Amino acid sequence: MPNLILSNDQLKNYVLYELEQLFNDAATTLQDHKLPMPNGQLLIEIRNKLLREKLNYDLADLKSQHSLNLSLLNNGQKIIYDSVVAAVL
Repeated sequence: MPNLILSNDQLKNYVLYELEQLFNDAATTLQDHKLPMPNGQLLIEIRNKLLREKLNYDLADLKSQHSLNLSLLNNGQKIIYDSVVAAVL
């Protein structure tokens, strides 16, 4: 995720979360190894699958695809596209 910027606390929490997942696969936990647990709010956010997918988007690739696809629209499609974008923004 090249565009992802995390504070040190966020990075620590993500690492702790990933470690907890690995420990859980081995039928143990961070607490069993006297390690801190990740922040509770982070656990809630990470478990939200849609949020995880959004964090994995390649924004540069999406912009490139958008530009390419926009140029391929016919006149009728472009009118509808412009109407939808105007309604959303």
